[in-house]
Amino acid sequence: MLERGEMEMFLALAEELHFGRTAERLYCSTGRVSQTIKQLERRVGAPLFERTSRRVELTSLGRRLRDDLLPLYEGIRGAMERAEAAGRGITGTLTVGFMGTQNARVLSAARDVFELRSPDCDVRVVETHLHHHTAQLRDGTADLLLITLPVSEPDLTVGAVITRSTRYMCLAADHRLAGHDVVSFEDLAGETFIDAAGSVPDYWTDFHMPRTTPGGRPIGRYGEPCTTYAEALALVAARRAIVPGDRQLPVVYGRPDIHFAVVADMPPVEQGLVWRTRDDADPRVRAFADVVLEIAPALSPPETTHVPRSTEDTVTPA
Repeated sequence: MLERGEMEMFLALAEELHFGRTAERLYCSTGRVSQTIKQLERRVGAPLFERTSRRVELTSLGRRLRDDLLPLYEGIRGAMERAEAAGRGITGTLTVGFMGTQNARVLSAARDVFELRSPDCDVRVVETHLHHHTAQLRDGTADLLLITLPVSEPDLTVGAVITRSTRYMCLAADHRLAGHDVVSFEDLAGETFIDAAGSVPDYWTDFHMPRTTPGGRPIGRYGEPCTTYAEALALVAARRAIVPGDRQLPVVYGRPDIHFAVVADMPPVEQGLVWRTRDDADPRVRAFADVVLEIAPALSPPETTHVPRSTEDTVTPA
């Protein structure tokens, strides 16, 4: 009978083809890996690996054993993950909200991974708009949000910052700064930002659309608040306002009547996970947040930095 540990070690070496890397991956000694593989080879009565001073390769018997064992091992691991998820209370339905197309992509991919690992819990992905801010957490229509920070509310927890991106500005194609790919914060003096709905906290609006430049020169606000990004971009194209954002803007919203310029000296734009503080101990929230942290780097657009996960905890209070 092949024990699970022996199976895991054989399959790890079959993938790494290096005794040292296999030992590091399994947190054991190289001697332990060598001893276990030799025991397996004595049991089957033939070599599973060809070893030289320069390389390690599977024999034909080793390849056959790998192909036979891999689906069995994946089945065992999946069964254990599902049992552990049920044991931790990861059941029911979790509703997660996104602000922006890039965040939608991340949450949709995270849902696929999460539901594979926790099949007793369904994930519903919904959109949240600029004017919602965190309202969907408070009215119960979302359990977790991936939105543009900052969020500083006494009843909400800001978990991990998922990405940090270069600040961009949306300008009309014939704007006075449209000939520049990079502009400064001071260059925005005399311009007019959009204004957010009253449901958006002042601290959020002032962070993203300051009323003055670093030199103290005024920046205006458009008289009618915007509730969606589509409304904001319509004002930009009509040369009535400018709109800030991150690296996804030129990727997602590229259009001939709008120019996107980097504002190198403004703070970067951060996207983060937010949930109700009373749900801090909800295993579904924690497990889904872990999946988002795991998959986000591969999905991030250029000029976007993945914020390293804390080795102690993914959650920091707001």
